[in-house]
Amino acid sequence: MRRDDNDGVFVVLEGVDGAGTTTQAERWAAHLRAQRRLVHVTREPSAGPVGSQIRLMLTHRVALPTTHQAEVMALLFAADRLDHVASDIEPHLRDGYVVISDRYDMSSLAYQTITAGERDPAAVTAWIRELNRFARRPDVTVVLDVSPMVAAARRRARGGVAELFDDADLQTRLAAAYRRGEELVPGDRVLHIDGDADPDTVARNIAEALAPFISSPTGREGGKSGPPASAMD
Repeated sequence: MRRDDNDGVFVVLEGVDGAGTTTQAERWAAHLRAQRRLVHVTREPSAGPVGSQIRLMLTHRVALPTTHQAEVMALLFAADRLDHVASDIEPHLRDGYVVISDRYDMSSLAYQTITAGERDPAAVTAWIRELNRFARRPDVTVVLDVSPMVAAARRRARGGVAELFDDADLQTRLAAAYRRGEELVPGDRVLHIDGDADPDTVARNIAEALAPFISSPTGREGGKSGPPASAMD
């Protein structure tokens, strides 16, 4: 839920695995700090108790149930999100920080809807939205659109253990879902950035697209001027 008693700005970066959300969150944070802005970078799954369990599941160190896996993950992510908002995001916003979250509920809507098997996607999407109805809305969400091949190459380059959602076909379907990300979160401000470009170019494009949201201490509707229409999808 949006609150109007703070001067913070809540920004989310989204995209498939390998889109560069983690890298670009840190780079935009450094850009803002150079402007003497208070910045807090966080992520989902969070570092909280539920988020820590989710990370163990994503890396196959804790087994998931054999049935209803998408639904179980949706419930866990929603629980983690509410804890994340209450314990980390909102306190920093109240203190005037620009809070940058590497993923938020658009990820749940994309991943858990696509992995729900033969269930009606519209019904699953509606259910996940209801689970997250009390989650604070971002001031703006930036989707880094990358081609599945580029994302796959980046995942291979970083190495590490294969995660739960690394299947190539799944990632292709997720990339298509993210390109229509505004349909997943109707009413939210969503910007799309070409994530296939080199990291420096992506970072410059993100900073330019988000500049209107941090041009004054208030990043909330009514307290700032929004981005020009040409910058929004």
